[in-house]
Amino acid sequence: MPTYIAPVNGVSFSNAYAEAITVSLTGRVMLPTYELRHPSFVDALGALYAIRIVNDHADLTAQLEASAPVNPSTYVTFSALPVEVSGPDESDSGQTPAITFAIDGVSQLLVQQLDYALATLIPVTVTERIYASDDLTGPAVTPVLTMTMREVVVTDTRVTAKAVFYDPSNRGFPRQEYTADLYPGLSAR
Repeated sequence: MPTYIAPVNGVSFSNAYAEAITVSLTGRVMLPTYELRHPSFVDALGALYAIRIVNDHADLTAQLEASAPVNPSTYVTFSALPVEVSGPDESDSGQTPAITFAIDGVSQLLVQQLDYALATLIPVTVTERIYASDDLTGPAVTPVLTMTMREVVVTDTRVTAKAVFYDPSNRGFPRQEYTADLYPGLSAR
């Protein structure tokens, strides 16, 4: 795993990432990767898997962090696909921060998996990891960024989506639901 500098406001950067911010080394590139997860993403044997993409021209094999939800602490391959990402708007509108991204050149398998996932009520989860090209033993920024896909448009060759961060203001209150099944005393006798 990479060595990290002390966290500031809960975010820690690897030494390679901190160096890349201050000095641009010619041999080092920061590679953003995206992992899409959903309970309907299963392989031929019925095991859960994640769709992993790197915004580069060549596939990337890198090690996931120990807290990864699928294949923790293992080396996995990210498929090379062009990804366009735009950051959240900087405004005081009170809306949940969101990023928009588009993935070009998606295969029929990815389109089919996303179509199955979008037919359910469970959202697709997106995790962004940034790797330093000269240290693939773990993400260069921790904790990794996890979002939920919204407003997804899937065509034959392109996926466009908005990914939103966790928004506690949209949770129901009270969070505990008092039902007759859980609390039989609530039902009329």
